Amino acid sequence: MFLISLLLSCFLATTNAARLPTGTPRSVSSCEPFYTAFPGFYLPHELVAISHSDSYTVDKAGLHMFLERPEGNIKTGDGVNDKVADGATLNSTFTFLYGKVTYEMLAPTVPGVVTAAILIADEGDEMDIELLGSDPSHFQSNIFAPKPKDRGPLYGVFSSVDDIPTGTTKTVHSYSIDWNADRIIWSVDDKAVRTLRKDETMYHGVQHFPSHATRIQLGIWDASNPAGTAAWAHGPIDWKNVPRTMEATVKSIKLECH
Repeated sequence: MFLISLLLSCFLATTNAARLPTGTPRSVSSCEPFYTAFPGFYLPHELVAISHSDSYTVDKAGLHMFLERPEGNIKTGDGVNDKVADGATLNSTFTFLYGKVTYEMLAPTVPGVVTAAILIADEGDEMDIELLGSDPSHFQSNIFAPKPKDRGPLYGVFSSVDDIPTGTTKTVHSYSIDWNADRIIWSVDDKAVRTLRKDETMYHGVQHFPSHATRIQLGIWDASNPAGTAAWAHGPIDWKNVPRTMEATVKSIKLECH
């Protein structure tokens, strides 16, 4: 049932791509190592928020991304909320082609809340880690690589629900996407959990494997609408019985180059 979420995820990625910074201080195609553990009270220049400025803070504990309760009365019916909260979204100011990105983070365990760590290309290629508040023992992984002959986006064709080997999403883990020209490996705490090879991404006779330079993207979002998305996330968010502010924390981001 998580296919509907991929539709929203890809829609958000397309929307965000139009809002990316126009200038990049690094190469747009090669890979240059990057690491931040957020040592100060500011974002490193390699990251930029594309959501409103009060949707995140930075301190010694890391990058805190917030999802705030929508203002006014929230009506719930037919499995959805009539208002959806705006959450934090941040992108890297650089792109890279092939490498291993590791996100050290923890996520809220509230049904209807999704925390995402994504690699996203301006051309639409995407590699995802999604942490569902309703399912803290698992993470979801997927790719998206649109081709001209596709009859619409291929939501969920290459997606998977994968175990977190130890603990849950509400404790700190290191989630990695290791991407080269032949395969993608998703890992948790340095343990490989899923491998997707290029030759496994054929669909209707066309290769669907991410091959464009990507940006790092982080975010937290409200999966309370539409109905299919809310059902997938076991939402909508019950704002009457949960904190007004949801928080996901990213303690570090590391890019290693092959």
